[in-house]
Amino acid sequence: MKISRSTSICGFLVLILLLNSCSGNGSANSNAVSPNVSSEINSNAEIVPQDNVEELAKIIKLNFTPEEATYSEINQNIKNSDINSPAPNEKRIVAVLRFSAENAGQVAAQAEKYKPAAPADVDAESWFPAELIAQSQLTGDGSLKGLTYAADDFLQPPYSKGKLTRIGSSGYFILELISL
Repeated sequence: MKISRSTSICGFLVLILLLNSCSGNGSANSNAVSPNVSSEINSNAEIVPQDNVEELAKIIKLNFTPEEATYSEINQNIKNSDINSPAPNEKRIVAVLRFSAENAGQVAAQAEKYKPAAPADVDAESWFPAELIAQSQLTGDGSLKGLTYAADDFLQPPYSKGKLTRIGSSGYFILELISL
């Protein structure tokens, strides 16, 4: 009888502790959305990339179909000195495109017709493919080395300016477009 009584007391105490932890003054949910909270996007908000090549082809021109594509559209006020974009309410898209070896050479050759290639560094984003993130960690500064070209072949309204960077001699390209 002592064992069952002590078990009952322990069970009762656990039940009281559980009920006590579930109740409260409501301050635990003080971070919940309220009518006074603004719905503006924070510039530090997490970027959710997409990888649907067909959807990307509706947004930008793709003269060559990439084997892989990961991209993110950002609709906010951005100042990027690399592509001189001080306009308010602009749109920006960043895409990582991986082409076959044959198509990568053709993409680079076509882009070089608009403007000669120039050495460039691109900061790796957390949503880039694992291979590029690993490559950026080898440099020690989190950047990817490559050659930058004009992005004219990819421009389609609302995007009117941008750059295309081929990472090393790989099939990876980083495309950055903005609307002005």
